[in-house]
Amino acid sequence: MTKRIPKLSAPEEVHQKLKSATLTDFCEVYIPMAPDVYTYGVPAGVSLLRGDVVWVQFATRKKPALAIVSKVHQDRPSFDVRPAYPHQSGYRFSERYMEMLEWTARYYISTPMKALFVFWPSDFEKYLDALAFTKGEASPCLQPRLSLLRTQTWPQPSADECSLSGQAFAESYSTPTAGDTSPATPPNAPALTSEQTNAFNTLREELNKTGFRGVLLHGVTGSGKTRVYQELALEALKQNKKVLILVPEIGLTPQTLKRFEDFLQVPIVVLHSALSAPKKREGYLSILRGNTQVVLGTRSAILAPFDFDLVILDEEHDTSFKQQDPAPRYHTREMAFHLAYKYGALVVLGSATPCLETFYNAQANNLKTVTLKERATQAPLPKVQIVDMGKMRQQKGILLSPALREALTDCIERGDQAIILMNRRGFSKMRVCTECGETLYCKHCHIPLVYHKQYRSLMCHYCAALYPVNTPCSACGAETYEFVGGAIEMLEEEIAEWIPNAKVIRMDRDTTQNVGASEKILEAFRNREYNILIGTQMVAKGHDFPGVQLVGVVGADSGLGIPDFRSTERLFQLLSQTAGRAGRAGGEGLVLIQTLKPSEPVMQFAVNHDFNGFANKEMEDRRAAFYPPFCKLVEISCGSRDEDLLRHTVERLESLLRADKKLMVLGPVDAFVPVIQNVHWAKLYVKTQDLAPIRKILHPIVNAPKPWVQNVEIKVEIE
Repeated sequence: MTKRIPKLSAPEEVHQKLKSATLTDFCEVYIPMAPDVYTYGVPAGVSLLRGDVVWVQFATRKKPALAIVSKVHQDRPSFDVRPAYPHQSGYRFSERYMEMLEWTARYYISTPMKALFVFWPSDFEKYLDALAFTKGEASPCLQPRLSLLRTQTWPQPSADECSLSGQAFAESYSTPTAGDTSPATPPNAPALTSEQTNAFNTLREELNKTGFRGVLLHGVTGSGKTRVYQELALEALKQNKKVLILVPEIGLTPQTLKRFEDFLQVPIVVLHSALSAPKKREGYLSILRGNTQVVLGTRSAILAPFDFDLVILDEEHDTSFKQQDPAPRYHTREMAFHLAYKYGALVVLGSATPCLETFYNAQANNLKTVTLKERATQAPLPKVQIVDMGKMRQQKGILLSPALREALTDCIERGDQAIILMNRRGFSKMRVCTECGETLYCKHCHIPLVYHKQYRSLMCHYCAALYPVNTPCSACGAETYEFVGGAIEMLEEEIAEWIPNAKVIRMDRDTTQNVGASEKILEAFRNREYNILIGTQMVAKGHDFPGVQLVGVVGADSGLGIPDFRSTERLFQLLSQTAGRAGRAGGEGLVLIQTLKPSEPVMQFAVNHDFNGFANKEMEDRRAAFYPPFCKLVEISCGSRDEDLLRHTVERLESLLRADKKLMVLGPVDAFVPVIQNVHWAKLYVKTQDLAPIRKILHPIVNAPKPWVQNVEIKVEIE
């Protein structure tokens, strides 16, 4: 028998307008994506407080919307108002959640309404419906609110399209008993090494303190940082503290979840975008009801109403911890720092290659540093060799060097596994006309089309448009062409053709689009169903495969030359992290890096596993050029379909910024990809020590109820 979650509706009275003179209390509410804060009336007999989730009728929308109360007051407005009614669940967000919402909007030059759109999951209304449906099981803090709500008259619910089987329904909405969240005796786990023991003791001391505590756990790849996290999380649970564990990629969650569940022996809520709808609902409901002690997730898990005492950011250097679109474009690390400063918590940042901002803060003693210099298995770090592709004389179109080909063959013959990184999707990176030499670009974006054999089409990697392979040349109309430059699909075919007994599996965006695809690929490789894993940068992120003894990097210098001050840092991190997958369980791991630029300093630092050397040199360069961490960098992107209007807007914005002599303004310049989906993009960069002046200038521009310039989009990103 299938049980359905009732879809709740707002009371009919929400549509009516009330005379302000007849009301005593009023409230200001945040409505997701609304252009401003709006005032509503609090009807007689209704009690509202800051943080309450309410029904409101907004403007001319057909359906009432959910909003959150920001303030309740008695300042009677001069106009008639519509009423705000509490949601049937009676849910009220904590002051900590409200402050975080408002701080995020303020710091990242956005609004609470835009922030709320990002903070709330897309099915938040359904989660509240489910919470109301099971409100008898709600946490004690909700009971007084629910008693009041039961006395009000509400419309009869209609059946919602989402449903759970009877068994799944019972599992999803059962309230854990006190025993469920008490850590049991952990199963047999590897004993801590002396380094790990020292690290854990230091972290435990920090956990027992109050106020803000920040620690960088700087350990080489394979040093057992996760093992230290396990002990620290267990210690936190013994003290009845809440733990948030963040990883950069969805693909890392199954491995991390299993390790923590097996060790802690408590339920762990998982939050990320690739979960099925019932799983998302089950996890978020557990958090809303206050039944959760451990949450594991990706970037957005920091936005959940979960008041952690300990937050662990594993692979903290990873760019996935930075939100891109929509605004506010927050960084998970900065939000964790803010919450820890404001409410007291321990923030643990773990990485073999920490970002330079973190390294700088550690050097300045703003963070405590704990180091793990040896691998937990006592295995040596892998030997790294550079293969100079500029000196290679081999057949055109062949991607593997003889050295990597031979090493792969030997690895497979020994029964070991290998990982090959090539950070380029598709089969061939561009299509060139054989008549005039013109590269075929996307019609909507200023970017070359990539040939994908998997789709039998040319694809734009920015707008995802597909084109027939034989599309005529846009310059001369010829239909004869050749493909130039190899990509990962070509590499997959080459390995299968050249390496005897190769069982290859590919992991990139094209093979991991379906729910659960990443987990299946990683599990199959971990179970040795395949002996070669090839992939883009997602294979470099924290995975632990004991059988891997060889790592190859094809096209290692593809990250150089990008106009981004962090490009060298990201390349070093990518090379170091990928290399760290080899030889983790023992044996002599080998890493071969194919490059056309072997003399680049970043290559030499990667060969020698010399993070400190790289970081010190890069810091000198950043200091000389006045880039973060020595300043705040604000990137302002302006986009419009009208190129002339765009230029005029950017010049107007530039003059406003340059009027403040404390700001160092760079640009304007065309974006690296100047046209995306027929929208032209230009950028301005502002360097400053103090964000207050730039907030004062930009806030009314990007957050005005009406666009500053019609048909021009303006985005702000704080680096």
